[in-house]
Amino acid sequence: MRRVGAEEQVSMTVDELEIIRPESESDEFSSSSERVDLFAWNNGMIRVDEGNTEHDAIKKSFLSGMGAIGKDTDVVAIHKNSHSTLTGQARFESFRIFSQAVGKKCGGDANINYAWYGASRGEIYDIISHGFSRLERPKAGELYGFGVYLSSAKFSIDCALSSAEDENGLRHVMLCRVILGNMETVCAGSQQFHPCSKEYDSGVDDVSAPRRYIIWSAYMNSHILPSYIISFRAPLKGGNTNSKQLLLFRLNFELQSLDDFRFKF
Repeated sequence: MRRVGAEEQVSMTVDELEIIRPESESDEFSSSSERVDLFAWNNGMIRVDEGNTEHDAIKKSFLSGMGAIGKDTDVVAIHKNSHSTLTGQARFESFRIFSQAVGKKCGGDANINYAWYGASRGEIYDIISHGFSRLERPKAGELYGFGVYLSSAKFSIDCALSSAEDENGLRHVMLCRVILGNMETVCAGSQQFHPCSKEYDSGVDDVSAPRRYIIWSAYMNSHILPSYIISFRAPLKGGNTNSKQLLLFRLNFELQSLDDFRFKF
């Protein structure tokens, strides 16, 4: 998924938006063609219809990053954050201002990328409504300091493993725009909770081939802009995934990637 510019804005023409209204918590969901109003709290979230170019691009990227289980993953709904509420507009403007500031600091490039964030439905509700408010140990995988953990756009499987199944058997992840600026390598097991110097803006597991981004608490509500919510079903066991299952899925993903490489060449 391409890097996005700081000035790229979300379309907010009210006449073109289909405002999603909340329905009963007990609604049944049986196929991806159903209307799923899970994120409809009059907070600027709108449904992206199937067949829409935007929907298809996000779905393709998400399933591609799911590796071997992508073929068995069903994307049920995609909702877009229109940033149309007063709070949403303020957060969007804050993201724009910080994009410019980091870009100026980094020689003109704020290094803005898309990244995935997986959580429970309730946590995503809170983030969309109020922003990020607490830091926790990663729900899956190793500790790389204390911050908000996001997965590279190529590895949606990592955030999916950090998601939690809701009462309808659905999981939810966010696709966010993230200001990365100058990235520093954070080693596994680190207790770091802020940049090691003013030179850096974010942490990463591997600067040359990043898979996991770490946004420090001081920047979590200025450098992360939730853009979409993807609701899906996938053959993942239980709630948040343990380290053994995470390792297994990652190994399968890497083996599949190696097979694809060999097939091409």
